[in-house]
Amino acid sequence: MKNPVSISLIVPVYDEEYDVVPNITALLSKLEDILAKDVIGDYELLVFLSAMRMFNFWQRQDLVPNERIKFINHNGNTKLGNIFTKGIQFAQKKYVGLIPPYNQVNLDSLESILEALSTHDLIVAYIGNHSARPWYRMILSEMNTVLVNLFFGLNLKYYHLNFYRTSLVKRVRFTTDSHAAMVEATVWLAKSGASLSQVPFMMIPHNFKSKSHAFDLDNIWLILRTYARLFWQITICRKRINLN
Repeated sequence: MKNPVSISLIVPVYDEEYDVVPNITALLSKLEDILAKDVIGDYELLVFLSAMRMFNFWQRQDLVPNERIKFINHNGNTKLGNIFTKGIQFAQKKYVGLIPPYNQVNLDSLESILEALSTHDLIVAYIGNHSARPWYRMILSEMNTVLVNLFFGLNLKYYHLNFYRTSLVKRVRFTTDSHAAMVEATVWLAKSGASLSQVPFMMIPHNFKSKSHAFDLDNIWLILRTYARLFWQITICRKRINLN
């Protein structure tokens, strides 16, 4: 690749007992491998930690001195959307995206995603093996995707693991700290004419009990309210982001 890109990866770490340090170590190893292939030119990890988690990481002397890792404190109850939007603010590389640290994404898939970045403003990373998820999460995720596509006249395959040109996604005015923040970013850029490509990634079946609050009733209500605001602004008022 003649012009390898740089990437900021937002890594949200919560207080589950599951040890994510080995997974972040594996992510670092994969990124170094991708870096050596000139698929990317540089990267940074923005690791959002609660105070409870911080001690575990500072015991790992192989992680702490790494200049490509930035540790950022968050309240243990901070919603994912809030971490996502703060990560965008901290991002200093050309592209930015969120990746879970709980051994859910096949790291070989990450290389394919990063390869596609250099010629697009937005990479829509979609699940290539839905059977790896619990059936109820698969159904709810598919319903959400269909709903968003219907509301905004899009034909995207996923909304929650996408990668954005940093300078453009920083222009999005986020209105929620729920999971819908990722939808806001993707819809605003897609409807504003950002160039995009859709790339599949493979999921690894969960090997721990997730405490995700994505489908809590309170969170679903916040998400639907966000979609209503977004529908009013984009579909009714026909607002767009200036990408120039």
